[in-house]
Amino acid sequence: MITRDDHVHSSFSSDCTSPMEEQVRAAIAAGLTEITFTEHLDMDAPYTNVPASDALDFRIDYDAYREELNFLKVRYADRIQIHMGLELGLNASLSPALEEYVRTHRFDYIIGSTHSCGGMDPYYDSFFEGRTAEQAFRAYFETALANVKTCPFFDSYGHLDYVLRYGPDKADGSDEQHTAEYYYALFGDLIDPILYELILNGKALELNTGALSRGFPEPNPCAAILRHYHDLGGVMVTVGSDAHTPENIGAHMDTAARILHGCGFDSYYSFEERTPIRHPL
Repeated sequence: MITRDDHVHSSFSSDCTSPMEEQVRAAIAAGLTEITFTEHLDMDAPYTNVPASDALDFRIDYDAYREELNFLKVRYADRIQIHMGLELGLNASLSPALEEYVRTHRFDYIIGSTHSCGGMDPYYDSFFEGRTAEQAFRAYFETALANVKTCPFFDSYGHLDYVLRYGPDKADGSDEQHTAEYYYALFGDLIDPILYELILNGKALELNTGALSRGFPEPNPCAAILRHYHDLGGVMVTVGSDAHTPENIGAHMDTAARILHGCGFDSYYSFEERTPIRHPL
């Protein structure tokens, strides 16, 4: 049973308008005992293919974020535990700046995510223009591998096959060539080295239920990747909803637990003061 959500956003993230207290109340209503806010920091944003109307500066007002979180931590101490995290947008070319930020700011937990590839965001169709979906997906996984190798400033790697949510050939399960497992077979030569890097460097892998909330049949990453991570010796899996709105907080945690059991895991992990904590399923 999973009773916490370790990937939640609030209005301290540029792409979220939900006040932090509203998110906390939603977590309590969902029956969660703990929640970790993981606000966005993407130093390379806004990306070159983002329309001007969508261009956001994904930086954090750290002091205001910490002050609000500590206030709510005290206010709701008898109802839920609240932790302060970060979702760090990885970029190999920004490795020194990312390392410096992590060194000089205090967090309980840091998710490392690849949100851009070649200065572009896969969320937009323009990322896929001029090349096949396979070429675009491969470019993304090549970037993700480079990021994991050069930016080890995180605790858990977020939504590994995130790119499969987007593009003309989404992993929506519509046929045997549009499943996350099919794409894993196609790009395993890049995904497996990412898993090796995580295991060798003591990093966790995130099971992100956000794709399930979007109607996809698999979380990010898919069960095939989670199973292979386990078979390679990977132990630490964190779980989060990636919620930007109250209704998605704590979503699909029962499904996440079933998937983890099915992949051979008997526990999941969280982090406090950057230290892993094991929880039985």
